[in-house]
Amino acid sequence: MSDLVAAEAIDHLYGQLSHSLGSFQKQHHEADRLKALKAAQGPTQVMCVRIAIDMGIFVTLTERNRPVPLAELAAPRGASPILAERVLRVLAGIGYVSECGERTYAPTAMTRQMTVRLSIVMMMFIIFDVGMPTLAKVPEFLRRIDFHNPEGPTTGALQFVERTDKVIWDWIPGHPDYMESCNTFKEGDRGSRPSWLEWFPVQERLLDGACTEGDGAVLMVDVAGGRGHDLAAFAAKFPDVEGRLLLEDLPRVLEESSVDATWIEKLPFDLFKPQPLHAARVYYMKFILHDWSDEDNQRILQQLAGAMQKGYSKLIIEEFVLADRDCAMLQAMWDWEMLVFCNSMERSQAQWTRLLESAGFRVMKFWSPPGDGQGIIEAEVKE
Repeated sequence: MSDLVAAEAIDHLYGQLSHSLGSFQKQHHEADRLKALKAAQGPTQVMCVRIAIDMGIFVTLTERNRPVPLAELAAPRGASPILAERVLRVLAGIGYVSECGERTYAPTAMTRQMTVRLSIVMMMFIIFDVGMPTLAKVPEFLRRIDFHNPEGPTTGALQFVERTDKVIWDWIPGHPDYMESCNTFKEGDRGSRPSWLEWFPVQERLLDGACTEGDGAVLMVDVAGGRGHDLAAFAAKFPDVEGRLLLEDLPRVLEESSVDATWIEKLPFDLFKPQPLHAARVYYMKFILHDWSDEDNQRILQQLAGAMQKGYSKLIIEEFVLADRDCAMLQAMWDWEMLVFCNSMERSQAQWTRLLESAGFRVMKFWSPPGDGQGIIEAEVKE
């Protein structure tokens, strides 16, 4: 499935809906996805989907699983039937509900999809509640800075709109609903694109040669790994591999993690402080470095390099690697998303190489994914 964020008004919203659908985790067939993307092309459509979530329309239709009259759809929130009908006209036009009679509606595949937790948080947090207000102000923000490429985690579009001087990761905890949605988003940000565990030669490049004997031997550290969904996927894929698996993140994030404690240990951790786990075989980072500027990433990577064993430890970075020409639209849109939310960027192969070398690493290989998803950058500390 696709992901979101384009460069201007309607294109922004089209891209954002694509992004949200990218987190639907294979709930429906590809034909359903393409039909939905084709249908939802403008801000009014996105607005009506968001209103329908608040009105409970998708939940009511899904639970009834039959044609439902207008009055019954308006009832759960005590909404005016006239207002509900105005919303439902648009939803019917884009296939999010089916109009099966006069003022009577039935569920579709997209109706049911909009009751899924990941789909709801995409629409509420990334697309509408935070995303849309910020996107609408990006042109003004760029005019204010004379169209320079914005840099710095506290001087971006989000800070301009929300009138804050906080980094997004410090701003979000002040809004509990956003915190929950953000962490849920991270669980689904791969969408239906195949996991790197399916196409990267894990056995050959990581497991072969790993020293996992002894109680203290660390096989993998998921650096700033959120709730641990990626590390849990690794444990499930390679259940017989020995060695400790550790999940690192801020304490407030780890509190929400429900990964199996018999497999995975949790360790409170700050990206900008020294890495406490030394000489692990693999340090894995997914969608972390694209949140930060080159300057901040140098600090993050240098802390990591200090803990790695030369000639043994591997840094595995799962990120988009932008093509120098004919860039995939998904990746180009994500680049704008990073500007909007983090005042950062996606990077090309040359940019990744320069960044890593400046922090004391050498790139062993760029591994290209199937399709338009995240690649793998395999790196080691310089000898």
